[in-house]
Amino acid sequence: MDPFTIMALASSALSASAAIAQGKEAKAQKEAEAQQIEQERQQTIINTMQKHNDRLREFDNAEDINESLFAFMNRDDDRSLKAFRENEKLIASDDARRIDTQGLYRGEQLRLQAASARRAGRSAEKMGYLNGAVSLLGGGMDAYKYSSPSSSGTRGR
Repeated sequence: MDPFTIMALASSALSASAAIAQGKEAKAQKEAEAQQIEQERQQTIINTMQKHNDRLREFDNAEDINESLFAFMNRDDDRSLKAFRENEKLIASDDARRIDTQGLYRGEQLRLQAASARRAGRSAEKMGYLNGAVSLLGGGMDAYKYSSPSSSGTRGR
């Protein structure tokens, strides 16, 4: 084998190796991105629980203050105050549900975003392997074409 054919094959091997390494690196970067997104998702879940608990605590504190005030005014068994308390309880409950729903929605968005990043990483890795294979096959074909006796113009004679 002549030195140019050897250099062409070595170049193809290096090109294939670089394509595969590039695909693996892209996958690693997307995996790191997905892990960051998953961390953000977990933090969102924690924040949602904290906001939920804060809202219920806020309601409990306001209810305690109102009960003390109404007892002081000697109106703690008034029908309009009972309706007021029920309405405040409903508002706090709705607020807590809204906080939970928003947190759940954001968490789902982040889960899908992480899954998309992982999928993109796997695709990039596959493309690296495919590009590597194409480089090797192309180099092999070039080496065959240039080393074959039929390429010197004797084909068909």
